[in-house]
Amino acid sequence: MKLLLKTSILIIPFIIFSFFYLYLSKDNSYPGADYKNFSLPSFELKNLYDDSLISNSALKGTYLVNIWASWCITCRVEHGFLSQLDDNNIRIVGLNYKDDKDDAINWLAKYGNPYEVVLHDYKGSLALDMGVTGAPETFLVHDQMVVAHYRGEINKMIWNDVFMPLIKQEGFADAK
Repeated sequence: MKLLLKTSILIIPFIIFSFFYLYLSKDNSYPGADYKNFSLPSFELKNLYDDSLISNSALKGTYLVNIWASWCITCRVEHGFLSQLDDNNIRIVGLNYKDDKDDAINWLAKYGNPYEVVLHDYKGSLALDMGVTGAPETFLVHDQMVVAHYRGEINKMIWNDVFMPLIKQEGFADAK
């Protein structure tokens, strides 16, 4: 019995350490990244600026859909990087999420507008249909199919590790 106890005292910590070492070192992906493909939900939302209606069929090719709001602190943090993407001709559609229209317009006037178009999703209906749990979140869309989704702030590291490999691998030339 003493031998079993002594062996257990040595083996159990080794097994636990080995499990955590293998578990933590094995996964090279980001916990916020999701690569499940699904069709972009059908929608018809107002343009933030002029209240004209925009539907999913009006958005063609490859682009990012960035969920953001003026009340979202992390959205402000990622905004500078989104502006860099816009400067590099990356198409970005903004989905203003559960936000007051005037607050959103003033926020974009203050910090700049990196978006090709800004949809106003006051009730969050499209965001919920897309599986959004909060802001910011970003989707890579190609020909009406969501091919990647990231929950959280997009920065250079996330862009290079999550989105760019997929863009290069699939040859989404119109994303650049």
